[in-house]
Amino acid sequence: CLVVGDRLHFYVSGRTSGENSVALAFLRRDGFAWMDAGVQEGTLTTRPARFSGRRLFVNVDNPKGALRVEVLDEAGQVIAPFTAEACVPVAADQTAHRLRWKSVADLSSLANQPVRFRFHLRNGHLYAFWVSPDASGASRGYVTAGGPGFTENRDLVGSTGRN
Repeated sequence: CLVVGDRLHFYVSGRTSGENSVALAFLRRDGFAWMDAGVQEGTLTTRPARFSGRRLFVNVDNPKGALRVEVLDEAGQVIAPFTAEACVPVAADQTAHRLRWKSVADLSSLANQPVRFRFHLRNGHLYAFWVSPDASGASRGYVTAGGPGFTENRDLVGSTGRN
C-alpha cells in the first residue's frame, strides 16, 4: 500500500487458469473504520490517554453536519475551557482537520495528563483522531511503504504533503 495524498493505493493482482489481471484499489487515508452518525447526534468517548503534542486533528467526512469535541479528565468531568460548546464546530471532508476551541490556543496545558476525548457528531463519519506536535498535523505514525513526498516510513509531513 502507498500513501498518496489523502488516499491509500493498493496494487492488486488476480489469476485464474490462464487469465491474469492487475488493478489499483483506493481507500480514504485512515478510512478502515469509522464512527457514523445521522441527523441524531452520536457520541464517542475514548479511554484515558496521554499525549505530548499540542494540536488535535481529525479525519472527518461531514460537510453537511457538525463535529464538536470536549476534553474530559479520567473521571469523565469536562475540563474547562475544552468544552463542546467552546469547540469551533467542524463541517468538512478532510483527512487532517485541526480542531480549535474559542478561548485557548492549543492542548499544551493538558500534555502528559490522562484525558479522554468525547466526540459529538451529526451527519457524518469520523475516521481517526490524533494529537500532533506540528501545525501541519504530522501524526508521526507509520505510513506502510510510504509514498510520494515521504522520506521515511513515518508521517513527518502532515497535511502539507497531501494533495
